[in-house]
Amino acid sequence: MDVNTNERLVYFSDAVIAITITLLVLDLKLPEAFGTFSDAEVWAALAALWPRFLAYLISFAAISTYWINHHTKFRLIVRSDPGLMWINLLFLLTIGLVPFTTSLIAENDGTAGTAIYAGTMVASGLALTGIWLHANRRDLIDESVSRRDRQSMLTKTVLSSAVFAISIPLAFVQPDAAKYFWLLLIPINIVTRGLHSRSDKKQTKDDRTRSL
Repeated sequence: MDVNTNERLVYFSDAVIAITITLLVLDLKLPEAFGTFSDAEVWAALAALWPRFLAYLISFAAISTYWINHHTKFRLIVRSDPGLMWINLLFLLTIGLVPFTTSLIAENDGTAGTAIYAGTMVASGLALTGIWLHANRRDLIDESVSRRDRQSMLTKTVLSSAVFAISIPLAFVQPDAAKYFWLLLIPINIVTRGLHSRSDKKQTKDDRTRSL
């Protein structure tokens, strides 16, 4: 087992995620004759870009959520093995598909595009869950991380995946409602981050009490 693998693994993951986010903005293209447009035509052209811009914002938020989740996990995962690296590559594989699925929902906001996009996000979330479960099972996590914090980390990832998973059948009824359902990621992240912070403060207080 290579204890130095994580640093390279995290750097590589950060680079892939950064490139993916950069590729998202390439889909925001102005018409070729934009420079000759009147002010009214400029505003009309920008308004026509709104679906693509909204898709960009959704994907930027989703990738950012998963990147923060990934970063938090690897602050606690202090060792690595081949299995962990393969699962992490699977996570990066699904993240790399996001620019394509983003173009899909920007071009076609119907059931198919929405369901495929959500399915890709579910796959990313499941890969992140797999990273944590594998690390926990193979004792790759820092021994000081409590059982409660390990469960809390797992719950946070599962909840994010669940939001996208539930939106898939919803997309077959009302695609727009499915997209609005993704907004639940915001309060879920706020609540879970608050609970995690509270847990950290309680753990610090308990440690100080025991040291007295």
